[in-house]
Amino acid sequence: MSDDDEHRAPEHGVPEHPGMGPTRRLEALIDGVFAIVMTIIVIEIDVPKGSAPNLLAALGGNVPTLLGYGLVFLTLGTVWFGNRTQSDFARYADHPFVWLNLLMLMLVSFVPYTANLLAHYPAQRVAVVTYGAHLTAIALVHGSLWWYLTAHPWLLHPGLTESYLARSRFPAFTLGLGFAVATLIGLALPLAGLIAYLLVPVPFVSGLYYRWLTALASSEVDKEEAAE
Repeated sequence: MSDDDEHRAPEHGVPEHPGMGPTRRLEALIDGVFAIVMTIIVIEIDVPKGSAPNLLAALGGNVPTLLGYGLVFLTLGTVWFGNRTQSDFARYADHPFVWLNLLMLMLVSFVPYTANLLAHYPAQRVAVVTYGAHLTAIALVHGSLWWYLTAHPWLLHPGLTESYLARSRFPAFTLGLGFAVATLIGLALPLAGLIAYLLVPVPFVSGLYYRWLTALASSEVDKEEAAE
């Protein structure tokens, strides 16, 4: 029996290790938390108050909050999409992997607070840096999920080569690194930091990041390993 087979949960019945089993309930929980948080952030936007003739001006006062909503939704969507991609590769979830996901969800659930703080004080250094540090923490935990999976390949579906698993570990932290740099920019220049927060998800939303990962998986080394 190989080392991978020894740690792999059976297809049916009780898993061999406590806390180890299919990922379907974990995926459902993750999707549910993201859906709730991405809804709450729009509920936090106040409807303008005042007379009807002044409604347009009042709506104009909501522009910073609406832009903040767009930024937060874009960021959460980026993290969710990355998590969905990881879930496509994950076959089983063990105890540490589940709790790493719960740590990420705890951080994600706190997003409405830091997003609301940023919406009320968009030009204040403390609000900008707090928001950026929060995003950085979420992205780093998200990256650590893939690191954990690649270090425990029996949790993954078969077909991924050892070379690809090794090369894809550090790229998993690209989003976290981007937000860390943006946070440092916000520490020096708060408004520039806001622009940086908006730019960080662009490679992920545009698909450039995932094309890069595809290129990593299509290297000659991986083709040779897959042929063996």
